[in-house]
Amino acid sequence: MRKSFWIGILALSLPVAALAQSAADTITAARKALGDVKSVTYSGSARDVSFQQCGGNASAVICHGTHDPMRPITNYVRVIDLAAPASRHAGNTMNLGPGGSTTIAAGTFFQQVTPQQADVSQPWAQSLEFYLTPWGFLKGAAENGATVSRRKADGKNVTVLSWSPKVKAPSGRNYTINAYLGDDQLVQKVETWLGDNIMGDMHIVATYSGWRDFDGARVPTEIAQTRGGWPFFAAEVSAARGNPQELTTLAPEPPRPAGAPGAGPGPGAGATPPPMVVTTEKLGDGLYRLTTGAGSYDSMLVEFKSYLMVLEGGQSEARSLAYIAEVKKLVPGKAIRYVMNTHPHSDHTGGLPAYVAEGATIITQRNNVEFLERALNTPRTLLTDTLARNPKRAKVEAVDEKKAYSDGTRTVELHHIFPAPHSNGLLVAYIPKEKVLFQGDFSLPAAGQPANDHVKALVPALEKLGLTDFDRYINVHASTAPQNKAELWRAVGKAL
Repeated sequence: MRKSFWIGILALSLPVAALAQSAADTITAARKALGDVKSVTYSGSARDVSFQQCGGNASAVICHGTHDPMRPITNYVRVIDLAAPASRHAGNTMNLGPGGSTTIAAGTFFQQVTPQQADVSQPWAQSLEFYLTPWGFLKGAAENGATVSRRKADGKNVTVLSWSPKVKAPSGRNYTINAYLGDDQLVQKVETWLGDNIMGDMHIVATYSGWRDFDGARVPTEIAQTRGGWPFFAAEVSAARGNPQELTTLAPEPPRPAGAPGAGPGPGAGATPPPMVVTTEKLGDGLYRLTTGAGSYDSMLVEFKSYLMVLEGGQSEARSLAYIAEVKKLVPGKAIRYVMNTHPHSDHTGGLPAYVAEGATIITQRNNVEFLERALNTPRTLLTDTLARNPKRAKVEAVDEKKAYSDGTRTVELHHIFPAPHSNGLLVAYIPKEKVLFQGDFSLPAAGQPANDHVKALVPALEKLGLTDFDRYINVHASTAPQNKAELWRAVGKAL
């Protein structure tokens, strides 16, 4: 009887032990397939982009869509140090000029994951770029109790290694990172998820292909990363080495100007942001500007007979919640039916989830519809924000070139501004009764300074649309004083 009992216990434990051994064997085989290196460097060319924007270059200074075009990086070098652990990559790039200029200027690309950031008990957003690499993933898998399974991906049988960092998501859930290995034990894809206020449980995928034997290592020649399904980074590798001797001097960090992050304390370092206090400016019956003063992202409230429309829900959840509360004080009892989005950049979409939770329909230019529908209808299991706590399906309404909303007494016209270098999905709002033009990123220059290329693009677009009968000129980025059409025309060298 006792013998049978212990045989049964042993039989139950065997699958678990075999599974653990299988994961360990898989990691060992994958490391061997990569050359079993302690460090690796590779170089070539690359492309990147600021999330939700696009990167200018000499041949494409106009944004064609989300992350299109990407910014080119030449003399690209990456080093991955498994002992530290750390990674760095650097190169030469091209930046758009300051203040909205489309003039191309030389710049430097540099990103790193320090040993402190690579600690898997620290925020996942800081460390995941290290663990998305095949070498970093396998190190994390070996140290964090990876599991292994077999499944089909893209019609092929693959081995999948999975593990979780020690740090938890804000919701308390575990993060997960998976690697897909082919029969040759080479990593084909690494994926993870990160909570993002617009993208929800944002799917981050790095794919690796064209593996080649280089000097002491096997390295992919094609690398591509997507975030939320949109291109984010890509590299073409032409040279690589395993265990480089000059490890510490590869991809060095460029000098940082005084006051820059990591360069020591600058003015106002450690200061706590002042509390957000909303004030309103009444522009007409049922028409208000909402602001928090200097540095504000302003919105406008338009009251219709049976509903409300808010123009712009930008920057952050905190700002949108503050504005929504103010709207309910100004016009109690009426629902916010619409929130208009001037364009899809992250600082102009950050507050949209709060409006979705209110049941509002997002109005945006048609070029932005796919992005916002996909992003805001992604599960939010990693987050604890308003939309995660009160999940609703985002409703998005498209504007092609022009659309007017009217109830017979109040009218708001929405117009597409194109071509413009800043975005291919820019909308401005025109309120004819009070002759107000409301817009997102066409900021007027300081006194004595020239207008940037975005403002220069706006005026001819307004003239083409016949949209010139306005007095007040309101920017989402709060101006220090009320602005008007005369100032806009003067900024681009035109007389009224």
